[in-house]
Amino acid sequence: MALDTKKDALAESIRKKTLEAARHHKASWIELGQYLNAIYRDKHYKEWGFLSFEAYCMRELAIKQQTASKLIKSYSFLEKEEPRLAKPDFADEASPKKLPSYEAVNLLRLAKENESITPRDYAELREAVIEGAREPKEVRLQVRKILEGREDKDPAEARRTRRNGLIRRLVALLNSAKREFGSEGFLPGSILKELAALAEKLEGQIE
Repeated sequence: MALDTKKDALAESIRKKTLEAARHHKASWIELGQYLNAIYRDKHYKEWGFLSFEAYCMRELAIKQQTASKLIKSYSFLEKEEPRLAKPDFADEASPKKLPSYEAVNLLRLAKENESITPRDYAELREAVIEGAREPKEVRLQVRKILEGREDKDPAEARRTRRNGLIRRLVALLNSAKREFGSEGFLPGSILKELAALAEKLEGQIE
């Protein structure tokens, strides 16, 4: 009983902090993304009387499902690729960088999964988004130019790019499956470790 009470108190604390973060999420979207990720993963919204995550976001936070999805995916991407920025208190550091917007981070996430984006192209995009905190409009333009430049590349480069893109998509799928199966307890830990190991091996095959 005491454990359930503690769990409920924690969930209510997350609910309150999420609502506060939603009211000013443009300034602290990373914190909001972290909370939304936890709420979606652990299905806390059901404990609060909402039939779906979408209903919770719309009615309590006044955030559309599409926006919530981008926030969660952008936060998860930072957590994996740029863990220092994924800390909610990063903005409170003595000399923090200007935080990139979640829209720009989402574009970077999609670029990493795009089979037509080479590692070199991605490195340039990362520099623009993470280091330069470029606006989403500028990032979209940069991605468009990169993709237009890929149209005339030689067949061998096209094959390599497609291969790398397919591997990245498979790695992302394995990591997503591992999180889902792990959170629901559908698979034993030994198999989850095998999924993680396979994802790591595949990442090593990216040229």
